[in-house]
Amino acid sequence: MTGDDGSHPDSTFLPDAKTVEVLHIDDDSSFADLVATFLEREHEAFTVHTETDPRDALAVLEQNDCSVDCVVSDYDMPGLDGLDVLERVRDTHPGLPFILYTGKGSEEIASEAISAGVTDYLQKTGGTEQYSVLANRILNATEGYRAERYLNRGLEAIETAQDGISILNEDGYIEYANTACAEMLGYTREEIIGLHWETFYHDDDVDAVYDVLLPEARDGRWHGTTTFVRKDGAELNIEHTLSYTEDRSLICTLSPQPTIDADTTNLSAKEQAMDEAPVGILLTDPHQEDNPIIYANDEFTELTGYEKRDVIGRNCRFLQGDATADEPVQKLRTAIDNRESVTVELRNYRKDGTEFWNRVRVAPLFDDDGEIDLFVGFQDDITERKQYEEQLQSHSARLEAVFEHSPDMFAVHDIDGVIRDVNQRLCDELGYTESELLGRKVWDIDPTADPGRASSFWDTLPPNTPHRFEGELERKDGSTFPIEVHLIRLNLDGEDRFVAMDRDISDQKQRERELVQQNERLDRFTSVVSHDLRNPLQVAEGRLELLREDCDSDHIDEIDHALGRMDALIEDLLALAQAGEEAMDLEPVWLPELVESCWETLPETTATLTIETERTVKADRDQLRQLVMNLLRNAIEHGGSDVTVTVGDTGDGFYVADDGAGLPESVSGSVFEAGYTTADEGTGFGLSIVEEVASRHGWKISAANGRNGGARFEITTTC
Repeated sequence: MTGDDGSHPDSTFLPDAKTVEVLHIDDDSSFADLVATFLEREHEAFTVHTETDPRDALAVLEQNDCSVDCVVSDYDMPGLDGLDVLERVRDTHPGLPFILYTGKGSEEIASEAISAGVTDYLQKTGGTEQYSVLANRILNATEGYRAERYLNRGLEAIETAQDGISILNEDGYIEYANTACAEMLGYTREEIIGLHWETFYHDDDVDAVYDVLLPEARDGRWHGTTTFVRKDGAELNIEHTLSYTEDRSLICTLSPQPTIDADTTNLSAKEQAMDEAPVGILLTDPHQEDNPIIYANDEFTELTGYEKRDVIGRNCRFLQGDATADEPVQKLRTAIDNRESVTVELRNYRKDGTEFWNRVRVAPLFDDDGEIDLFVGFQDDITERKQYEEQLQSHSARLEAVFEHSPDMFAVHDIDGVIRDVNQRLCDELGYTESELLGRKVWDIDPTADPGRASSFWDTLPPNTPHRFEGELERKDGSTFPIEVHLIRLNLDGEDRFVAMDRDISDQKQRERELVQQNERLDRFTSVVSHDLRNPLQVAEGRLELLREDCDSDHIDEIDHALGRMDALIEDLLALAQAGEEAMDLEPVWLPELVESCWETLPETTATLTIETERTVKADRDQLRQLVMNLLRNAIEHGGSDVTVTVGDTGDGFYVADDGAGLPESVSGSVFEAGYTTADEGTGFGLSIVEEVASRHGWKISAANGRNGGARFEITTTC
């Protein structure tokens, strides 16, 4: 058996497709055209074909020359809905990417779609951002589909390859062999599966495989010529390559020896192999002064930036510089002086002055008489690995600091639920010492954890993916409190561990209970106002219209006016209730623009608006609009049609003022009370709503008369 250490790393390239053919099915042609326009703008590779009838779309897929890469379908369509289309596509094109893109979304539809084999599920939303999301979903689905197709083609290529290819498990037994491999060794494929590789070697060659071939294969790849023993006892001399996968499976390739044309190259086979090797290789001559370099391969020049003419005749130390540590250099010198092999990692410098981490492996080569002949050096750029290690150390240090000093509680346990580590905060909250917690089971301190189900849940938890849920912790004194748990599965120092960050949510739970009670009261109130009051009011308004047709009376207009005020009162009551019910969505709101838009929506008036602010307020936009709208309407109702309303800045907020009659001196403090009004047409709830909105934002509001007359409302937003 003969071998060399040159190798070509295997690479898999998927050919780039020029286009991604998308079949979009949506019965709304206008929306379908819009989707096509945005998708083709998002990616030049997209070509979108639109069908508004699902049956026509299925006919497209049945064509022999169909080149569709992805189907995007609406759900709610006449004739066939999206799930019906999905079912028929799966019957004829099982692996074709299919994205359900629908405005009629629900968990039930999503669940059915997933069960039926949908590739992705996306709900239609407002705004154009959804088309970017859809484009990315299409790209991801298409890339996965193409990768699988090319993988299948790769497997087909292996099956039909002329080279013999086999895969052996960690123990050396054949788990897979293609037809060519079996025939080369004189077996059928059924016979060769399960045989150990020793079966194919002479007894005298087995030790060399263990001592030389397999170690070199683990270090990268072994390639050479091997003498195999066929099933019939005949010898087979053939080129042979060994390499390992990440799961420690051994890949064995047998290739007929190529015929070498001596006229095409002046290099020996070994020189060719070294020049084509994926690592830098140097040969140095220890018989010359300072052990100079006498050979450098192409990869070394690529790695360092030096031409071969710059390297030959020099000692390797020319790669060293200021950041090169003394310890690995001294280790190299000692090994060379002692004619020994050595591996070190050190900082070196390229010709352009840039640093790189270099793994240097040096070994002596001896002649047939056992005398030193040459030194061979292998050089690998391991900069990325070293940077990753440094980042990992930095991250580990920060994580350890977070673990020990975090205001949250941390616990680390194994797959059996045994607690392996805790931080001080957890000990303080539960009343235990660290030694009392270590070795306990998770369910000893979390009464909600089920020992029968916990381990199976942890076993299915994917690594490095946070999972959030709620639980409880039990203190040493037996009391419990609710927690929010953020659990992540990590590999810590080679061990499978589960890191739980626990946060006390007692206050949150109390607020949730109070909010539920409040919302229940609000629901009952709005139900009475919107249904029990409005329905009789509508009946009264209808009967009044019928009465107007039957008789003519001055009382009819008065009744109509009263009913109108009742309707306005109901609207304000609902607005007041909803101001306390709706969730807050805080964002920066530019006040001048919002005030201007509120003014434009008011009924036509001869009043004048003056804006003297450029302030941006962090607020819920809808609720701030309600506050401003009510203050503007209040100014017009009380100030008259020719009033001037001014919105301006204060030192810590803004104000809304008018030049009308102003507030009565005796009532400035009661204007925010529900039902208070001095206007004939007012309901008395407009300013109450203003105070509610301000309170929800944590602001303060005050009412007074301005220096020059008129009412002035000041809102303090920096409380």
